[in-house]
Amino acid sequence: MESTPDERRHFILAELRSKGRLSTADLADRFSLSEDTARRDFRELAAAGLIKRVHGAALPITPGEQPFRGRYKIARDMKMKLARVAAKIVLPDQVIMIDGGTTNLEFARQLPLDLRATVITNSPAIATATSDHPHLDVILLGGTFDKRSQMTVGARVLEQIQALSADICFIGVHGLHKDFGLTTAGYDEASIKAAMLEASAEVAAIATPDKIGTAGAYKFAPLSRIDILVTDSSVRDNPTFNDVHAKILTE
Repeated sequence: MESTPDERRHFILAELRSKGRLSTADLADRFSLSEDTARRDFRELAAAGLIKRVHGAALPITPGEQPFRGRYKIARDMKMKLARVAAKIVLPDQVIMIDGGTTNLEFARQLPLDLRATVITNSPAIATATSDHPHLDVILLGGTFDKRSQMTVGARVLEQIQALSADICFIGVHGLHKDFGLTTAGYDEASIKAAMLEASAEVAAIATPDKIGTAGAYKFAPLSRIDILVTDSSVRDNPTFNDVHAKILTE
């Protein structure tokens, strides 16, 4: 029996949720389609913002493609739980690079009030969130303010990062995928994130389960660049998890 576009759409989305990747060849074989038809199905779903197309395959869409306010509401309780775990990593008197993003914003709020440290960030919201921490020195990187990501970006920010050295960086990620590494949704963000990694002795990422196995538009580092991954224990069933060799922390 010939399949309908709706049947294929439900199958594609279900496969991506469970496996993290679906090739045009697999879709064509499953429904006895031509690969041209499979590619058309992928194009239509990508145009609707439901999947990400890569060469010969589809990946789950990263939540990082959404505007900042929308992302902040996603998995808010989970972000708070993981942020509390991540806050325990920080040691007194460290220089901490904190990348922008909704999860890292919650992390900044969870830092102990008695912590003595220096925070470097490109996020005005994170800088403001540390206002109640009397012993934190905060360096806000100045540059062009990107309204979508709520971060400062551009050549000036890159220059400042390259002149700094941090003990640990809490990097924001929109997707972690075994084939595509660490990715983000913005072109300018990718270069900033890559520079932060280079300027830091250790790298930590806080990732909600919906980011594991997804990919954004721009890669900025391989999975191996992460030293510590703070996530929920449920990701152990995700195929990407097997390719993460960082120290894993869960609540």
